[in-house]
Amino acid sequence: MFALGLTLLLINVFGLFKSLRNEELYSEITPYKDDISIRFEEAKKQWNRGDMESDKEFAARATMLVNKSMAHYWKNEGIKKYHMRIPVWENYILTLKQWITGHKKYEFRNYKKVIERGVGICSQPCIGLKYLLNANGIEADLWDLQQHIVVGVTFADGTEYTLDPDYGYVIPVGMSALQDNPKLVREAYKNHDGVYASHLKEHKHTEDIVTMYAQEGNNIYHMKKPFEDFSYCAKWILPLLLLLPYFLTLLLRKKA
Repeated sequence: MFALGLTLLLINVFGLFKSLRNEELYSEITPYKDDISIRFEEAKKQWNRGDMESDKEFAARATMLVNKSMAHYWKNEGIKKYHMRIPVWENYILTLKQWITGHKKYEFRNYKKVIERGVGICSQPCIGLKYLLNANGIEADLWDLQQHIVVGVTFADGTEYTLDPDYGYVIPVGMSALQDNPKLVREAYKNHDGVYASHLKEHKHTEDIVTMYAQEGNNIYHMKKPFEDFSYCAKWILPLLLLLPYFLTLLLRKKA
């Protein structure tokens, strides 16, 4: 027990000096133009809400922060390179969970981890943005458009926005209105071709996005967060519990 506890503790300490972000990410070829331009150290300074910043201002800025802090990348060949499979030194509990479930890739719920790793397709930046907004008292939900994920936001004054951190759009219209009125979607995504890098020959166009919003079956998309939160506490508690009997034995011997 002592050996296992000490090993796990040392793994955790080692992880404190490691980052989920691989610097090679900045030179990775992705489908988007100017895909990632904000480094993690700068992102950490920007994800806190300003004292005078309104809900709407923060939501808009947070959307672009997530967009510019992440690369649109989720290829199998980058699983190890970009830590899509959680390294043991990051969280051995999540590593074990992935091994048990057989999932090759893991989407973080914690927005700080989402931004730190810096890779994902539409769902991962949206998950990160949702929880970043929630942490700042803003109601936000994930919307599954079946071929794309966006974030629906309802502000305290009842105003609704639709945020697309993957493509980098802040739309001052709610999901219901967008689904009912294709003209609003067309206007919001009118410059969509400009999102993609020049090497990409096939991609979604404005009318493809209009179709996604208008189709039946779009719904709120839930991602459970408690286990991930628990695992980051438990990964420290478990080794301490394993070490405890040894130190209690030493204490009792000393008293004897």
